[in-house]
Amino acid sequence: MATLNSYITDVRRLLHDANGNFWSNDEITDYVNDGRERVVRDTGCLRTLQISATPLAPDGTAAIIWSANLVVTAGQYIFSNIFIYQVTVGGTLSGSAPPYPASGTNFPPSTAFTSGTATLLYVQSAEIIPFSSLPNGSQTLDVLNLTIYWGNSRIPLRYLPWTNFNAQLRYWQNYVGRPVCFSTYGQSQIYISPVPDQSYSMEVDTVILPSPLVLTNPTLVDAINDPYTVPVAFYAAYKAKYEEQSYGESEIFLQQYNRQVQGVLNSVFTRRIPDPYSSPY
Repeated sequence: MATLNSYITDVRRLLHDANGNFWSNDEITDYVNDGRERVVRDTGCLRTLQISATPLAPDGTAAIIWSANLVVTAGQYIFSNIFIYQVTVGGTLSGSAPPYPASGTNFPPSTAFTSGTATLLYVQSAEIIPFSSLPNGSQTLDVLNLTIYWGNSRIPLRYLPWTNFNAQLRYWQNYVGRPVCFSTYGQSQIYISPVPDQSYSMEVDTVILPSPLVLTNPTLVDAINDPYTVPVAFYAAYKAKYEEQSYGESEIFLQQYNRQVQGVLNSVFTRRIPDPYSSPY
């Protein structure tokens, strides 16, 4: 188990600066946190299942399914057809679902509209799950798998690259049903298809970035476990020497970092029986 104190000690040994004559603890802490983030990016070691739901409102809560005569309040999010709307004026929803626009109207609606005595405004498509809406949204680096709960079953969704996903599954805007596929768009959004026909709980298998270690709590155990902590000191030493403009020494530390990462990956994944679904993560 590694702590900030142990990282600083390891880095100072590599830099031959045990007494802190050349680098302050603040500087080394920054380099250590850079190294921790780089290890996660290179290995995917900090992995977590984030429990969420779909359709999902922008604030991370499950959108309320529209129903006739439902009493809603301002600020709530409503799911109807393939869209999520925000209630801007509270009231009672009408007997007809929020607009699945008729000819001559915008699709999706671009202005506020009335349903019963409530006023609603289009927010986003229900096929979108922003990273920011997940429990660890600000730290989410990548989405590896997505599973929805359907009755007593867990249904893994098939991943498709965005180009294929867009061409094969997004042609019809009113394609609604139980989701079967997902894709990621850029570094901030998950798309699912078909657009959910009801509310589903889901597990999102993700790689998350580590929270920074701080000098005010130097004995806190790192969320990154051994042996993935081993390369961190070498990357921190690389950053220290690079900023010192000692490029030859920095390159040696970077090469050693890469060797350590590869060694960790080899030792971890060769213990497992390979199968057609094996991946670096």
